[in-house]
Amino acid sequence: MTTPEIAFKHVSKRYGSGETEVRALADVDLSIDRGAFVAIMGPSGSGKSTAMNIVGCLDRPSDGEYFFEGIATSTLSRTQLTLLRRHKLGFVFQGFNLLPRTSAVENVELPLVYRGLEAGDRRQRALAALARVGLEGRAGHTPSELSGGQQQRVAIARAIVTDPAVLLADEPTGNLDTRTSLEIMQLMTTLNRVQGITVIMVTHEPDIAAFADRIIRFVDGRIESDRLKSDGALETMA
Repeated sequence: MTTPEIAFKHVSKRYGSGETEVRALADVDLSIDRGAFVAIMGPSGSGKSTAMNIVGCLDRPSDGEYFFEGIATSTLSRTQLTLLRRHKLGFVFQGFNLLPRTSAVENVELPLVYRGLEAGDRRQRALAALARVGLEGRAGHTPSELSGGQQQRVAIARAIVTDPAVLLADEPTGNLDTRTSLEIMQLMTTLNRVQGITVIMVTHEPDIAAFADRIIRFVDGRIESDRLKSDGALETMA
């Protein structure tokens, strides 16, 4: 039996204490295999963002264990967690988070700067990442010279320039119109199915979630439903 890429074992997350304590996650068990495309849904306060933060090693469980590629992340130091994020994970956000006075290619190079790559190697890899998202002709443009969809493509190029195993997308189409949203989702589907990147995406939009092969819905810190798409339909995970 293969080891899941992502696994929660009885994961809980609490904020505050006493009467002010908030239980964001409550005894969650979850496993995601390599190469999956998963959409995480749920109302505000359901725990979906907390779960994503733990998957991204931006937060730790209060109880239980999070395993990444079979390794218990509780055993990792802060430096090791930083290296895991840097080498294994890519992040895409609703607000793009691009540096406004910096060109597209320079924005994409940023994760490689943190890795300490030489300037020439950084530029070559950043240009290749922009080509992968269809923006090879926009490398010298600043964010203000790009459309919203193009800015999100730059953000995706920045996320994949390090060749991550997992792409974490938090409302990646939240600031985009319908046509552009579909273009971004088609790109993410290609990254998943052609290039083999595991995609885990938070979204409020059912039509966006429909691009995923599996839809997990959180309610009140627990998984309410976990459905796998099969031949165009959705079936409940065992």
